[in-house]
Amino acid sequence: MLTERQLLILDLIVRHYIEFEEPIGSKTLLKESSLAFSSATIRNEMMRIEELGFLEKMHSSSGRIPSIQGYRYYVDQILGKESEEVAEDVKQAIKHGFRNPFREVQQVVEKSAEMLSYLTNYTALAIGPETKDSRLTGFRLVALNESQVMAILVTDKGYVENQIFPVSPGFSTAEMEKIVNIFNQELVGRTLQEVFIKLQTDIPLIIRKYVDAKIDFTAIFNDIVTKLEHDRFHVGGSMNLLNHLDATMDKQKMKAILSMLNGSPDIHALFSSLHDGVGVKIGTELNNELLHNFSLITATYDTAGNGKGLIALLGPTNMPYQKMISIMNFMRYELSDNLNDLNK
Repeated sequence: MLTERQLLILDLIVRHYIEFEEPIGSKTLLKESSLAFSSATIRNEMMRIEELGFLEKMHSSSGRIPSIQGYRYYVDQILGKESEEVAEDVKQAIKHGFRNPFREVQQVVEKSAEMLSYLTNYTALAIGPETKDSRLTGFRLVALNESQVMAILVTDKGYVENQIFPVSPGFSTAEMEKIVNIFNQELVGRTLQEVFIKLQTDIPLIIRKYVDAKIDFTAIFNDIVTKLEHDRFHVGGSMNLLNHLDATMDKQKMKAILSMLNGSPDIHALFSSLHDGVGVKIGTELNNELLHNFSLITATYDTAGNGKGLIALLGPTNMPYQKMISIMNFMRYELSDNLNDLNK
């Protein structure tokens, strides 16, 4: 456990490295702060803090920088306090960004990722409200031509998704209307999981009684739900990450990081063990070798009865945590309000 003096010194070192990205020694720390200790006392305390694992010594300098453990201690202190006030221009930019006439949940969530990346210059990620408990509220079939039909699915959480599928020649408008009526009578109002089960059991039998067309609606529905899950995930400013990559990093690793941001299972794994509210994972805590020099700030948001979603910032370990956490807090409440307004 750090003493009050050691905690003060660690706090100053972390703040210095966040602002200047340079190691700092005891003399510089004394010069730049109002510490009422001698340089020798500060040096001894820095050595002790390093021994405890909160600081690291750079090879080319006598100065120290925060370790992952040091950042962790610093961030935990921030998370335990009330977040600082967000700058008025940032507040207004977020409020203005949400004034667009949105029609779908995906549009609002995507806009939040776009705004976060612009306001922070980091890579932002946003995940729409969970779909596992979504209910089917609308289903339509639209003929595109003689051989193709589009299925459109709407959920109670505001998601709209479609899938184009082939039909045999002679598939009539009357048959299409019968299928839509069957879906509306048997499936609308049920959860997506219930819909999927019924499509595997009794719905094919009902459809065959009235329609000759052989259409695998189970496969079509599965494709639509898969797209729904994929469309929940939005990335803003993926190229911002390149500004914070180590100059010595090989191109293959850079490509792997950018590929991961494109919705690979690895990026989804980062959000598998999150709690409500704001959280921070730093460096090795992300359990991904590609991201050992990065931190992830996450914030959940609620949508009045329609499940939870998440926004996140991916940036360097020396990002200004206090400022970013405050922006994330403000954004998550604004996002919740706008999604709730959309669902009214």
